[in-house]
Amino acid sequence: MLLGLDHDFPVTVTVSAGDVGGPSAGLMFALGIYDKLTPGALTGKHDIAGTGTIDEAGAVGPIGGIQQKLVGARESGADSFLAPAGNCGQVRGHVPEGLQVYKVTSFADARAAVQGIASGRTATLARC
Repeated sequence: MLLGLDHDFPVTVTVSAGDVGGPSAGLMFALGIYDKLTPGALTGKHDIAGTGTIDEAGAVGPIGGIQQKLVGARESGADSFLAPAGNCGQVRGHVPEGLQVYKVTSFADARAAVQGIASGRTATLARC
């Protein structure tokens, strides 16, 4: 299990998704929650976008509309993007200039990718 709580949590946790609908923001929500629960800024102040479903075991699944999400991320200022491995075939040849796309299969992969981007150590990170 990705995260389990078997005690009374000391604070109220609220996730406001705004206009976000559907499961494709699952990975980024999970990373955001992890970032809030751990010390320091996970992204190291980098503008990192991404997408992907996530299940209770932490596996990242593919989504629809990846090409549009890449364009939207770059237009919003992102220079890095986390993409589900299952979408890499749709990513190749459609990456906007200035955007680096990293392939992830699990929450652990995504966390490692974000930490690598934050530290400037991206040479060994999997890419689409």
